[in-house]
Amino acid sequence: MRQTLLEPIAAGQTRFRMQGLTPDARGVAVGRETLLVFSGLDRLVSFLGAYSDESSLDDLIPTMTLERGRRSSGGQAVLVRCAGADSYALDRLLRLVSAARGDLFVGAGTLFARYRERAAPFGYDLAAPVSAGTDDVVAVDLDFVARYQVVDRLDPVELIQRLSLRPVPLPVAGISDDPHLAGMAEMALCLCAPGIAERVLSYLWRARVPMAGVRVALAGERRLSLLLRLRAPPGRILDVLRRIPGVELLAPVSSRAAVEVGFRHPVHLGSAASCLPGTEMYLFRGRVGRVERLEGAPRFVDGAHLIAAAIEGRGLGEPGDARVVGVEPLQIPIRLRRTGDAREPRGALVPWSQIEVLRRLIYVIPPTSLAAARLALLEEGVLVLTGGGLAGVGAVSAAGVGAAALIPLGTRICEVAPGVLVPDGFELWPRVRAPLLRDLLGLEVGQLALFRGPGEAALRLRPEHLMALDAAVVGRLQLSDLKALPGELAAPAAPELVNERLGRFALWGFGAGPKEQRERGP
Repeated sequence: MRQTLLEPIAAGQTRFRMQGLTPDARGVAVGRETLLVFSGLDRLVSFLGAYSDESSLDDLIPTMTLERGRRSSGGQAVLVRCAGADSYALDRLLRLVSAARGDLFVGAGTLFARYRERAAPFGYDLAAPVSAGTDDVVAVDLDFVARYQVVDRLDPVELIQRLSLRPVPLPVAGISDDPHLAGMAEMALCLCAPGIAERVLSYLWRARVPMAGVRVALAGERRLSLLLRLRAPPGRILDVLRRIPGVELLAPVSSRAAVEVGFRHPVHLGSAASCLPGTEMYLFRGRVGRVERLEGAPRFVDGAHLIAAAIEGRGLGEPGDARVVGVEPLQIPIRLRRTGDAREPRGALVPWSQIEVLRRLIYVIPPTSLAAARLALLEEGVLVLTGGGLAGVGAVSAAGVGAAALIPLGTRICEVAPGVLVPDGFELWPRVRAPLLRDLLGLEVGQLALFRGPGEAALRLRPEHLMALDAAVVGRLQLSDLKALPGELAAPAAPELVNERLGRFALWGFGAGPKEQRERGP
């Protein structure tokens, strides 16, 4: 008679012959480890695909080990070990393993027993002790014992990355019939060969498809390919791109993985982030049969910056030679317009009616500001410039407040570019860069341009039109001649040497004039 190796566990049983079995909260016998046995890799891949569709492989892979074992009675099997769990998780594993035609065992170390079924709702225990011997894994079923020797170990992450893509049918009418089926309703990736990338860019630009792109280096290729990201692409555009040789459409399946349209990875990569370690971007290409790994997440650039700019026009000379291009029809005048921007005053245009007041204000201007100021005579009045408004005319810049800020007369003058002066409250329109503005005005070194107001012609001020303010307003002083000295203060005649006998008081009367000496006598 056939001997039964396992016996059902009774309800509430807590002691078992087999080591490693423990009851969970429902009284079901579970082990510290779980063993899945498959007859081949294809059945293991089927199980991983079914599991990834229902749950995340990131919960299973960290504790998973894959081994290829040789059965003592002949044949091979794929052994999958993972950490133990409660009966709820094991019931789900049993359902998925059975669908892939595998077996599920619970236990620990090298000895495992069959998991529960309808005939034994609380699981199985050994009916008699079983010795593992020299075998690496021993799986005890109802009527036989399978003994395995491990001959090879597999990396589950590398196995999932190397799986071949499976072709899937697309709608008969094309992707435009159902973009959701192809997974590209919201976003699609387009990998273009180097020789056709520019034409694809131009086509998508004319079709007004929102896009961004980046140049990527593929393994074994010297030239860079173009990877495009299309946002909500129309289905008809996708159908056209898919038929172009050298263009591959890829559907994103996760933030770091994309699979070519018309193919499917056996494992749902969206629930297997741990299978794609690092920060690389993975492109699974079905027709080529290769996986491209891009270093780091691609940083896409807006498609508007990838389109080659072209200049179209008539009467062009050599391409790119702007000196022979006739641009007169495109030229626009520079004009004054009002603005609310506040600027530091660089000068003042004082009318002739206020010249007398200006003369009196000269006395309160500091010496440094007065020395740095320049003056020009115009029809409207007197133009006083100081500081940056001189624009390198040769004056020394004033330290502190300029003379123009201290003169509350006339119209304040501000500087919009070096050497370009406008009334306060106005600006030049359109706004062009300062070197170009001086070039358009034809200003040479040391020259200034003054815009007096809207509708009035601008003036060119040369260095000879300007003079120092202090020299212009301070009049010349009249000096009077020195009067002659009186006769009595005139220089005396030639000195005369006299030898006299000195008395007791030799210095008495020393310093007296010649008249006193004559009166005193010898």
